[in-house]
Amino acid sequence: MKNILFLLILLSIALFSKEVNVVFSYSTPPYVFKDGSGIVVSIVKEALAYKEHVLKPVFVNIGRSFELFRDGYVDASSIIQISSGLEAFYSDDFMEYYNAAFVLKNKHIKIEQLEDLKDLYTIAFQNAHVYLGEEFGKISQLADKKYIEIADQKQQVYMLFKERTEVIIMDRNIFTFYKNLLIQEKKIDGNIKAELIELFSPTPYKMAFKDKTLRDDFNKGVAHLKKSGRFDAIYFEYSQKYFEIKK
Repeated sequence: MKNILFLLILLSIALFSKEVNVVFSYSTPPYVFKDGSGIVVSIVKEALAYKEHVLKPVFVNIGRSFELFRDGYVDASSIIQISSGLEAFYSDDFMEYYNAAFVLKNKHIKIEQLEDLKDLYTIAFQNAHVYLGEEFGKISQLADKKYIEIADQKQQVYMLFKERTEVIIMDRNIFTFYKNLLIQEKKIDGNIKAELIELFSPTPYKMAFKDKTLRDDFNKGVAHLKKSGRFDAIYFEYSQKYFEIKK
């Protein structure tokens, strides 16, 4: 009788759970690492597991992630906004990026408002002109050839410290991670100081799902992580490991 009950439980799990293919950007440590770790990967994995779903991560650049989702090759896409235009069942906001402008202190560049960027050589993360709001999108167009977006955010930081651009725009934790890594690799001088300039409000992100029930399960999982304290604990674990300079 116990064996039959156990088999029924396993069958129930199989019927109401599934492996979920989720697209993640491949170049956003400490939020996403290709080995399947990272703040966002951990949150998504544990939120889905709350309803017995199993995460299968797929790592691509942001532009490619839209295509995979739209063409039905994956079940969900992480770190997205409704403004992306994808037809999907969107989750509640589940995390925020804290984007800012970074300049070298020794260059004495003054930026007080978004409009100041149009006359400066600027490198932003991929699709920043969409994610950072309408005003920034207009500024990026006015800047013309002085403004570019690249997928490799490590390269963004490297180019700033090597004075190949005047400004970079990215999340502060991603900046700190890559700055520390480049210092450790002896590719940039750790004595050169960068200045963070607050130009943007926190950027909220959602998940996009093909299936409404899966979306609802994810929302419940995130709510459980927050209520239990596990959500904050995930952030703390990665901050202890990656956000400080390693001598």
